[in-house]
Amino acid sequence: MLRPLQQHPHFAACLRAGGREVVETGDGSMLLRRFAGVRIGLISRGSSAMLNAPTPKRCLRIFNADYPMDAALGDHGFTRLRPPVEVAEWDIAKAGAGLRSGMRKTWRHALDHASVTGVKVAVTAMPADTNHWLLQAELAQSRRRGYRSLPLWLVLAWASLHPDDAVIIEARLRGACIAGMIFLRHGDVVTYHIAHGTEDSHRLDAHRLMLWRAVEHFAPRGVLRMDLGTLDRSAHEGLARFKTGTGAHVRKLGGSWITVPGLAWVKRRGLPAKEKAPLR
Repeated sequence: MLRPLQQHPHFAACLRAGGREVVETGDGSMLLRRFAGVRIGLISRGSSAMLNAPTPKRCLRIFNADYPMDAALGDHGFTRLRPPVEVAEWDIAKAGAGLRSGMRKTWRHALDHASVTGVKVAVTAMPADTNHWLLQAELAQSRRRGYRSLPLWLVLAWASLHPDDAVIIEARLRGACIAGMIFLRHGDVVTYHIAHGTEDSHRLDAHRLMLWRAVEHFAPRGVLRMDLGTLDRSAHEGLARFKTGTGAHVRKLGGSWITVPGLAWVKRRGLPAKEKAPLR
């Protein structure tokens, strides 16, 4: 089974290394946290088999579904928090001419252009170094733009615990580093984590060349799919075009859902979840 990053044993091991409490669910894992005195169980990119996972008493649950399962979630007492988002998944099992032919023509031509610009690309194991320029660039950008990606400590734990499965790809022009990407492998899938670059890197299409080098690196090593992450066509149209231009398959996840202790019991009884009990 091609597990998403958040449900692979590597991810659970990194969470535990960071001092987080993780509960095995049989088909994956649940992260347990406490906010303002409330215990929360979070399942990210969960499958339907995880709906029956044992949950500690008096624990609010949040379920981010890996695919649409609205009826099953409703039957288990969940209420939707956020609508589904899209994710781009690239089948890279057959790297080479066949994979290139599935690219959009403009994407393929830009890749050809990058190949003759003099940009050199290197693939190396990611060091577990907080001060690595690519990690610091991501940290600064996330603070500036107000978004969240995987926490730095978790990515460093991945590099430390699973050194063969954390890879940095860097592009250089005349010896100077102009761009970089980080990839995290989990079984037969590799996830494109972050990327940063200079104006030169965008002008020379270095990111396309780095992504293609990643395919050439991982496909011969048994990786079947590259997870290019979620798509936000309204806020980041250019990035969405970059991902889908590869020929990656786009599919909807199942949205975010929440349930509180006792709500599942109420729903099974067929009572309206918002109906107040009569005064006595």
